Amino acid sequence: MPTTRALLGAAAVTAAVALLAPATAQASTTQASTTAATSSCNPALIAPHGSLIGGLWRDNNGENSVYGCPVTREFGFENTKGSWQRFENGKIVWSPNVGGGALLRVFKKNGKMFFKWDGMGRDWDFFNVRWSKDAELGNRTTQVKVKRLTPWSGQFSITTNPAVDFESTSSHGRSTDTWRFVVQGCDRGTFSSDCGPWSITNVYTY
Repeated sequence: MPTTRALLGAAAVTAAVALLAPATAQASTTQASTTAATSSCNPALIAPHGSLIGGLWRDNNGENSVYGCPVTREFGFENTKGSWQRFENGKIVWSPNVGGGALLRVFKKNGKMFFKWDGMGRDWDFFNVRWSKDAELGNRTTQVKVKRLTPWSGQFSITTNPAVDFESTSSHGRSTDTWRFVVQGCDRGTFSSDCGPWSITNVYTY
């Protein structure tokens, strides 16, 4: 009798597993489909695997990152090696002239404009950043010295409404601003600093 009960119990467990397995698989499939369907990014604009820009975007949580979804494809520069891609809230530039993996990022967050960089090719003591807002209107370019976060990376931020000589005019109820950021790595010398080349300029218009 105990043997019969054990066999019946095992059969019942097997039947339950058989019934649950398809349901679990179906739930996983449904969840994956729902996730794909609710993605707000255009898959045709997402940089492919192997792209440094695409890899950075994915590593920062993709469409849920500070950049948001891409709004252009990744494009190369016409006269120099490198590439760029525009996003909802910023722009990423690959600037191999200052390091094979150098990525320069500009994005807006909490009323500030952030400029970040990494992959600068070698160990630097500090960085110089040049920035301008609407330089085409006659506004000056400002250079600032920035402490390094690591020997290869750094960050600079500034309010989105700094004091400038000329403000852009409104068009269709809003103004368009063009920011430019460029960075170089520097070492401290005895009498002067020894600096590397300037990066490709990250030009961000919004």
